[in-house]
Amino acid sequence: MLFFQSVLLAGYAYAHGLQKLTLSRQKQLHLLLLAIACVALPFSTPEVSAGAIDNQSTLSILTTLMVSVGLPYFVLSSTGPLVQHWFAQSRQDKIPYKLYAISNTGSLLALVSYPFLFEPILSLGQQTLMWSSGFIVFALLIAALLLMLKQQPDAGGEQNASNLKDATEVAKPTMFKLGLWLALSALGVSALVSTTNAMTQNVAPMPFLWVLPLALYLVTFIIAFHKPNLYVRWYWLVFFILSAFMATFMQVVGSQFDFVSQVLMYSFILFAACMICHGELYQLSPDTKHLTLYYLMIALGGVLGSAFVSLLSPTLFNDFSEYPITLIAILVVFTINLSADRKATTVSGFTSNKLVRTSLYGCALLISLLNWQLSQVLTKHQIASERNFYGLLSVVDTEVNGKAERRLIDGTTSHGTQSLVEGQGHVAKSYYRADTGVALALENYLPISAMAAKQSLNVGLIGLGAGTLATYGRPGDNYHFFELNPAVADFAEQYFTYLSDSPANINVTIGDGRQQLQRALENQGSLQFDVLVLDAFSGDAIPAHLLTLEAFALYEAHLKTNGILAVHISNSHLDLTSLTRNLANSIGREALYVYTASSADEPNEAQWVLITNNVEFSKRYAVKKHISPWPDSSAPDVIWRDDFSNLLSVLK
Repeated sequence: MLFFQSVLLAGYAYAHGLQKLTLSRQKQLHLLLLAIACVALPFSTPEVSAGAIDNQSTLSILTTLMVSVGLPYFVLSSTGPLVQHWFAQSRQDKIPYKLYAISNTGSLLALVSYPFLFEPILSLGQQTLMWSSGFIVFALLIAALLLMLKQQPDAGGEQNASNLKDATEVAKPTMFKLGLWLALSALGVSALVSTTNAMTQNVAPMPFLWVLPLALYLVTFIIAFHKPNLYVRWYWLVFFILSAFMATFMQVVGSQFDFVSQVLMYSFILFAACMICHGELYQLSPDTKHLTLYYLMIALGGVLGSAFVSLLSPTLFNDFSEYPITLIAILVVFTINLSADRKATTVSGFTSNKLVRTSLYGCALLISLLNWQLSQVLTKHQIASERNFYGLLSVVDTEVNGKAERRLIDGTTSHGTQSLVEGQGHVAKSYYRADTGVALALENYLPISAMAAKQSLNVGLIGLGAGTLATYGRPGDNYHFFELNPAVADFAEQYFTYLSDSPANINVTIGDGRQQLQRALENQGSLQFDVLVLDAFSGDAIPAHLLTLEAFALYEAHLKTNGILAVHISNSHLDLTSLTRNLANSIGREALYVYTASSADEPNEAQWVLITNNVEFSKRYAVKKHISPWPDSSAPDVIWRDDFSNLLSVLK
């Protein structure tokens, strides 16, 4: 989001600067830029070193995007203000702002069509070819448009001022108005991103849930710029104030509602917030002479809003405080604008007097105090929390059936539990308890004779969590964890004792598991794991690159001939059974499905797939009695590759 907002800003700045040139110069420069962008096609994503990902995730991703799609997107991003400006110069009787609504309609169509239409049927290579072809068509259309503008007068200088209706209307916007454009745009984007965080972290880690808030954000732009009469300031203000109070209580009581109710409430809040921001933005739109400056400030606001949530908030807050802060700020900025808007003296039966403005400031203060008070209640049982690039991680003490336990939680997803009952801290719980698939693999891989001879295990684990699986380690065993999020490793060592109490040799490597295994294979050859555990698929944003044909070929290279690949596929929203079974077939190994039902003491049901050619292991009674029949799947033929993964195909 930050990348696209930043390049959008660059494109809008280019469009604004271009207006200082004559129309003929504009045409020459823009045609040259279009040609260079077309020559640079098709775009490709360069390799990023594992070290860059590990140490500078944000910078690494921004750099990769800039190198791969920066130039063509820069050209695309300049199109809106440029075409609208040219339209305004050639058609003085027409208002160009509706074109902005049409542009956002195109964005909305792209948003909803990609994951449900293009991604399921096209590989990345095919998508790239189609997109590149579309870009060339786009470049030709812009070139044709420029030729149509051939007879129009030059757009530079002050010569157009005489064509405008009122000299007072074209006066340079004041710093106050520029600040309002900036603030309203920034707050709209901040509301979008912070609401997306709140929904996907606090409601449920459900795939495609992020599409809804972005769609609502675009719809409010379409309404505000295409049908501005639908924005009745006071009606939307009342709706927004009620929504802001609702948002205040959602952080505490939201979990009492069902999934659909929570999503609807967050959607109402976001829609009201964005309608206020974008409705006011349109009301403040300038004469077309300052059109490109107007869009430049909107783009700059978008960057600031994205940067506030993406870069600044994780360093300032250990929770999602930017969400209530954004809603409060919207109310304050609205009131400031109301104070300066002389046209708002009487609207829809309401009077914008000092009492009204004071009441609005009072509402903002009350919401602030309520948020502070409720946040104290929310963190009452929280032992620690940390927020970084990968999200919000917390350690919470709770009770299940009167027994105290500690949980490591990422949003609403548990990544490990440890009993706080004296003498029970070494017992594996949750998805890793006795008789789960991974427990069977670690406890039964070696025959009894080998265990008696104290033969050690070499175990690799992608995903650390609370470090629960370390409790299965025996003296002499080697347990090598690969963990992407450094905060997880810190919390596992500080607040849980699985790692420190394990008699095995424990090693934790921070970084992407697949990249680390690839690097190891290239530098030192196969690591010869007896058991390799994949435990990274509990949330919505599952790392698809760990579930491809190429990834499984890498795991095969690191396993012993009779080794076991244990894949944890417990997920509330995704059915990964057929995918893992098909991937097992791709490396020529048998896949065993192990399902462990929930109980009063263990509310989480566990699903594991054990992939192996170890016939002796599969026939052991201790293992065989726990093997379950494969469940029916809605996508029996699904298979993913590095250039093709379709989340929709595994959605329950």
